[in-house]
Amino acid sequence: MKYYYLILIPIVLFACEKTKQPAQEELNANPLLGAWEMKEINWKRVDTTFSIKKAQPGIFIMSSNRYSIIWTPIDKPRTPFQVLSNPTEDELKSGFRSIVFNAGSYVLTDSTITTTAFVAKVPGFEGGKQFYKYELEGDLLKLTMYDETYPDGTKPEWFGRYVTEFILSRAE
Repeated sequence: MKYYYLILIPIVLFACEKTKQPAQEELNANPLLGAWEMKEINWKRVDTTFSIKKAQPGIFIMSSNRYSIIWTPIDKPRTPFQVLSNPTEDELKSGFRSIVFNAGSYVLTDSTITTTAFVAKVPGFEGGKQFYKYELEGDLLKLTMYDETYPDGTKPEWFGRYVTEFILSRAE
């Protein structure tokens, strides 16, 4: 039994090491490391802005070389399936439209992030890029997606018409 604990202790310590908050030196190199909770979403055009002031649950996570973003582009809670394990076609469509996610790698500068998706909600977007400007004030992050490029080099129909601004706060 004591050998069991000798094996278990390093595993637990390793797991704790992987889940701790980023060290100060890591944050100095990349102040966006960690988890950020979605607070507000704004779609900005030249002459108007559509906002969700109290965003539904969403999260942006950055590690030293990977990112993940998951957010809800609607202003009301997502509608649960009547039978969670057996949704109808309409429920599937509604569920698909009510969430956005991508995860992959990124390149960071002092004011921009360029992401490359490894996995995406939209099949075929893997390898696609999204371009963000960011501003950080304390524990508040403004992340503005201003461009997107599909894997084949084309752009979405919204390109040049509006930008999507996320307001996030550092997760505890």
